[in-house]
Amino acid sequence: MARAKAKRAKAKRSTNRQSWYAWVDLMPPPPDELHVVGQVVVANPGVDVELVEKVPQGINPSILMLDLHRHQRPGMWPQVLAVKPVRYDRVLPPRHPHYTYVDVFENGKRIQHLKVAEIH
Repeated sequence: MARAKAKRAKAKRSTNRQSWYAWVDLMPPPPDELHVVGQVVVANPGVDVELVEKVPQGINPSILMLDLHRHQRPGMWPQVLAVKPVRYDRVLPPRHPHYTYVDVFENGKRIQHLKVAEIH
């Protein structure tokens, strides 16, 4: 039993660390678009995940802070680990300073620190 719990915890950690990417699309024509994608391990297939802007944002305007929210849908779901994709997209206003990093938080704890790639 303890061995199975440790294996699930290890799978959760490795999936959360490997599968995240952030980029800003600077290709003409404007506007520029910011994208953040990732994968999250959830307790059952009935859990939905979403990324929303953290309120308030931090003091550094070049770091976007996002909150990861998990929502359990009603019903009976098999208790098996599932990997769910999550995505955040934002159109940046003209002359908006570009983000260099994205921090993703869950329950007040930072779970990801992503460098934003620029696509020209």
